[in-house]
Amino acid sequence: MDLKFKNISHKLIDSLSDGVFSIALTLLGLDVVGLVHGISESEDFNATLFSHWPTFLAYFLGFFVLLAWWYNYHVTSQYVVGTNTFIVWNHGITLGWVALMPFGVAILAENLNTPNMKWGVFYFGIALFGQYWSWLLQWTLTKLFRGNLEFTFTEDFILSKLSQQERNKFLFQFQLGPALIGLALASLSLVNPWLALAGYGLYVVTQANPVNTINRFVGPRFAKRFNLQS
Repeated sequence: MDLKFKNISHKLIDSLSDGVFSIALTLLGLDVVGLVHGISESEDFNATLFSHWPTFLAYFLGFFVLLAWWYNYHVTSQYVVGTNTFIVWNHGITLGWVALMPFGVAILAENLNTPNMKWGVFYFGIALFGQYWSWLLQWTLTKLFRGNLEFTFTEDFILSKLSQQERNKFLFQFQLGPALIGLALASLSLVNPWLALAGYGLYVVTQANPVNTINRFVGPRFAKRFNLQS
């Protein structure tokens, strides 16, 4: 009889993820709802409403970020078979960044178009790109203390055709790109916050349709590099 404990089901991670995303999306709306009383009591309803444009801008940006993250998560996780300690903790840490996004949105809205704008944009960038930095840190520490990581994918996923070492290399590079972009934009926010904010917005747009992005850009380059057919 095998007395070894099995790791948890990926369905449990999916359930937790959907719950955290739902709560984070709900929290985003609280700042907007909180404006209603002040706007309604104002003598100039429309002027007061439009004076809160930073809050609305930050809300919509945060909403699209979370929705894009949720979409990306389910597009990629459907090809992962089983779980291990790295996967469980990686998803948990990533959900920590998801839960932090309402803070990033709130601090951006509060400081947008003010003398402290650069700090609002900077910390929003930390919330936006932090998951990539933490992934690379976890990957590095795991490699250092445990050796190669093990990922298993469904047979219809192109990564399943590679060796474990090649998978690890690709996944590292796949996370490294956004991590470097985030580092550059967060640094830029301290010099030109409006330009950095535009860069954040452009990044979010590229994440809005992961199926199209992967199929049109990532997949063909990947197949050509490793001489594979997708």
